[in-house]
Amino acid sequence: MNSKSNLDPEEQKRDRKELAEREREIAERERSLRLREMEMELYKAEPPLYQTIKEEPEESKLQRWGRQLKRVGKYALVVVVVFAAVRVGTMLASAVIVGAIAWVGYQLFFGSDKPNK
Repeated sequence: MNSKSNLDPEEQKRDRKELAEREREIAERERSLRLREMEMELYKAEPPLYQTIKEEPEESKLQRWGRQLKRVGKYALVVVVVFAAVRVGTMLASAVIVGAIAWVGYQLFFGSDKPNK
């Protein structure tokens, strides 16, 4: 006997308010549940690791001079080695030439006059 059409307007308003209140509570529960799920996902994930780069301190004037002195020293060493190699090569070539001339002279003057059979 109690049908919706038979309810007076006051009861219909109250039913609608109760229904709206229940829907609001359900929506609030869903939001809080989703918020908890998001918090769990956030705390469960590992924090991102970033590649760090060590900053080198600026070098002082003395360090720059030391580096430049090393370069000049290497260059000077290369020049000295090349010069020594040229001198040794020249002496060695001179010794080979003098030896060849001596061998030819020996063959000409002291070699056997007999023809080989």
